Amino acid sequence: MEKLADLPTPALIVFGATLAVIFAARYFGLMNGERTGPVNSPAAAQVATIIVDPTALNRLTDQAFRLNENLEEMTAIAKERTRVDGLMATELDRIREELRIQRELARRG
Repeated sequence: MEKLADLPTPALIVFGATLAVIFAARYFGLMNGERTGPVNSPAAAQVATIIVDPTALNRLTDQAFRLNENLEEMTAIAKERTRVDGLMATELDRIREELRIQRELARRG
C-alpha cells in the first residue's frame, strides 16, 4: 500500500476511477439480479425439469460421448490421410525427377 502513494497523481486518478467502475458494475449487477428472481425466469423451469427428469441429460451425455468418439476417429483418419498425401507427394517428386533425368539422357544420346 505504501507504494500506491508513490504513484503520480494521474495514475492514482485512473486507478480510483477503475475501482469505482468495478464496484459500480458489481453493485448494479447485484441489484439487477435481485430484481430478476428465478421465479420470473423461464430458464428456472427448464433447469428444474432437467434436475427432476435426468433422462434428457443422460441422452445428451451419451450423444456428446458418441460425437466425441466420431470426432476422434475423424481426426485419426485426417492424420492418416495427411501422412499418405505426404508420401504420395514425395513419390511424385521422385518420379518427376526420374523423368527429368530420362529426358536429359534422351536429349544427350
